[in-house]
Amino acid sequence: MTQMMNAVQIHSFGAPEVLIYGQAAIPQVGPRDILLKVAACGIDRKDLSIREGTIRKKSIAYRIASNDKSNDIEFPLILGTEISGTIVEVGSQITQFTTGQRVASLPRRGHCGTCLYCHTGRSESCASAWFIGQDANGGYAQYVLVGADSICQVPDAVDLQDACMSAACIGTMIRAIRDIGKVQIGEKVLITGASGGLGVHAIQLAKLAGAFVIVTTSSSKKVNQLKMLGADEVIVTEKNRDWSSEVTRMTAGQGVDVGIDIVGVSNFKSTLKSMALYGRLVCVGEVEGGVAEFRPAIALLKRLQILGSYAPGVEHMAKALELLANKKIKAIVDSYSPLQDAAKSHIKMMQSTDNFGRLILVPGD
Repeated sequence: MTQMMNAVQIHSFGAPEVLIYGQAAIPQVGPRDILLKVAACGIDRKDLSIREGTIRKKSIAYRIASNDKSNDIEFPLILGTEISGTIVEVGSQITQFTTGQRVASLPRRGHCGTCLYCHTGRSESCASAWFIGQDANGGYAQYVLVGADSICQVPDAVDLQDACMSAACIGTMIRAIRDIGKVQIGEKVLITGASGGLGVHAIQLAKLAGAFVIVTTSSSKKVNQLKMLGADEVIVTEKNRDWSSEVTRMTAGQGVDVGIDIVGVSNFKSTLKSMALYGRLVCVGEVEGGVAEFRPAIALLKRLQILGSYAPGVEHMAKALELLANKKIKAIVDSYSPLQDAAKSHIKMMQSTDNFGRLILVPGD
């Protein structure tokens, strides 16, 4: 008899109402699979993009690995990429992990381990890697399959539910601030959209690196919270308003050395104008899509580097867990919600200006 679990599935693209709470079969473990009992799953912007139909295709890597001739995402699908949990079963080819271990997972699995990107700390670009919660079922469920190449043991000092943020959330910002932005002691750093799941951890990481941190937010209610996390200056702004003159004033006319842009198009012009000579503008997120106005002369005259920072690797997830365990940073959670409230959580993420930190789903028993 097939064993069942509680899960949230989508059977079509659409509004949050397409997230249906009910029963699904517990995944069967293959030779290279690890079955997790999910402790928590963070809600990522990518979840919204898939649910809405902005992302409609399976990854090429998954289609090749599974000999799948279909391009389109298949329904029903369980979303969820930011996962932590306890191992309950391992496949016959798994030797480095065992049942009972507490682990966190990357959003993807299937890395080859041999290509240039895997060997140089850029496994997010491995052509063999494919995505949990897009190509295969994700973490909006009591159980999920992950891979040995994509998980990391969670230290005892770290809350297992908070650990779901160590990869796609905190790990993403470690890559952006440490590896791509190369933030140094005494530099001035700008972080846009600072009250979301990425931003609240970016503030802490930038301060840990010794930077002077300026942030933007759309809500005056969040100013004190952002300063408590370490923000030195907070700019309250609204969509498409040019706030670059405020950054200029706060930096004595110099601008910022590093810009961490989590918002994207609606902030891009202001962020670009806020950069100092030889500044590094790191593009991390894109909330709404669209096209940004860009004058190459600004980059030329300011000698700017415009850089893209993508998903983290296992090493970034491990570093995030280390920082959490040593209390160098703290996990910022807006809310923990049961699976049956997944649709409400998506609506909250889309509409509320009061969110502060990550929204997390907790499957429970």
